[in-house]
Amino acid sequence: MTEQEKKQAALDLIKEANKEIMDEVKSMKEENATLKAEVDALKAAPVKNAEVLKGSGIIVGKPSLYKGMNFKVQGTEAPELMPANEKERDEVVKELIDVFAPYSKNPLIRKAAMQEGTAGEGLEYVPEQWFSTVIEKARLTSVALRDARRFPMAGNILHIPVQGTSVSMTYAAEENASTESEPGSADLDITAGRFGLWGKISQELLDDSMIDLVSYITRDAVEELGQTVDDECFNGTSAPFTALIGAGSTDVTFGSSNTATSYTDMVSRNFFDAIYSLASIRTSGAKWYLNRTLMPYIMDLKFGASDSALMSVNPQMIAGFPFELVEVITGTDATSSDFMSFGNMQHYALGVRSMSQAIEVNPYSGDEFKKYQVLFRFYVRMAGAPIFADHFINLKTA
Repeated sequence: MTEQEKKQAALDLIKEANKEIMDEVKSMKEENATLKAEVDALKAAPVKNAEVLKGSGIIVGKPSLYKGMNFKVQGTEAPELMPANEKERDEVVKELIDVFAPYSKNPLIRKAAMQEGTAGEGLEYVPEQWFSTVIEKARLTSVALRDARRFPMAGNILHIPVQGTSVSMTYAAEENASTESEPGSADLDITAGRFGLWGKISQELLDDSMIDLVSYITRDAVEELGQTVDDECFNGTSAPFTALIGAGSTDVTFGSSNTATSYTDMVSRNFFDAIYSLASIRTSGAKWYLNRTLMPYIMDLKFGASDSALMSVNPQMIAGFPFELVEVITGTDATSSDFMSFGNMQHYALGVRSMSQAIEVNPYSGDEFKKYQVLFRFYVRMAGAPIFADHFINLKTA
């Protein structure tokens, strides 16, 4: 190829590239013109006339609201429409909520059998004057969820391998074989059970509530779940759980002679009896678990005949070990009842199969739909049991 032919070939390539660029520019102009026409059409198309504010004796016209233009541009800026009277302003706020609530993306969630017309069932969540803040009670956390050893469950049943019989060592003289010994094996099987709650709420409460019920109801459900788990782990009221209270292989009875029928007759020796009922290696990480009603009696205990209080060295410990107050463990004095447990909760298996990631809502269910009610529910599938029952000691009355 001559030098002239090379130059001509390069020029042809440049012309072809330039043609492609011009075609792309033309296409972009056409697309831009189409988009501009669509935007102009949106701006020129009014939304259907709507009465923005309609009550409280305030007469407001029916302005045409245009898409893409704010209230101020259209002469309907909200502050100019708000009355000076506080009571009338409150009514206007409620009217605005009625108008715009159907378009809100906030997934409001409702509490059981709730309605705005009844105190305790939703009335407090509806704005009255300017006050719309929910004052929540202080909630308790779950001791079991914090201290127990949690196992994810891939299925309905969880098999946890545990230590069986130990190996044994024997003396053997020179040139003699030792005795054969293999460790035994065992497992702990726990089966998940479902715990849940459900309820329904009126559409009126959904429309009129000014608070975010999502976090409020979810937190309420989760905290109730925590207390349910504590109740099941310590008291074992349902089949999927084996109780920690009552599960110990050894019990220590209150009283100087271990015959007291009331926990009010407890003595400091009872706590040391419990501690030394466990092998030393099993007391590592151990805690006392009890109801707060026993604490005044424990705080009043002395070391034998001395004047040193049982908790004087560290008020956060009982006989040298930390304690946890568990509200669901009974504090009602009675005979033949366990009131405290001592041990390391890492020796308690808490299996979690599944749970709701959030409150589940169904606004389209049969009879509730006709009554303008929305259903909600929350659930969890769990199970629990002591891995080794004899790793815990209970204190009880005779």
